[in-house]
Formats: sequence, structure tokens, C-alpha cells
Amino acid sequence: MKTVAIIGGSQTNTFKKMGEKRGLIVEHHTGKTGGGSIENHFKRIIHQADVIIILKGAIKHTSMWAVRELAEKMGKKIDYHDGFGATGAIEKALQLS
Repeated sequence: MKTVAIIGGSQTNTFKKMGEKRGLIVEHHTGKTGGGSIENHFKRIIHQADVIIILKGAIKHTSMWAVRELAEKMGKKIDYHDGFGATGAIEKALQLS
């Protein structure tokens, strides 16, 4: 099974349930960080993922840039979803995997 990291939003359970129905393991991070290095908040989830989807409307720019930089360093596929919805994010992940 492919692992997808969805960064942004707050629908953790929905993302996981929809991903499971489509044969994906979904790891979710709200994109919110508090103190310390921003990159450290995302290293584990990006390392585990085969594909990363960023919800553009539900994440701070600094978090988005940190995730993008880490994904590039780790050679991970990354894409951006304009909406907040789980369906669109899962569909993008399936297209990338």
C-alpha cells in the first residue's frame, strides 16, 4: 500500500477513512507548528510518505515552503490541492502514485 501525507486542514479521520477505502495509508498533519524548527515538525511524516499532498487553502505559507523543501531533499513526489476536501486530495494522491 502507498503512504500519502496530507498537509493542511483538520479532517484527519476523514482523510484516513477515504484513503483506506482507496487502498492508501494516509498520514495527516494540520500544518500548524509551534516553536522550534518548522522542518522538525514535518520530517517524520514526509519520510514515511510516498506522495505528499498540500492543501493550499488550509496551511500557512511558511509550513508549505518547509514541506516543499523537505520533500525535494528526500526525493518525494509532491502536489498541491486548491480545496479543503478529502476527496480531491485523495484523488490527487492516486494520480501521483
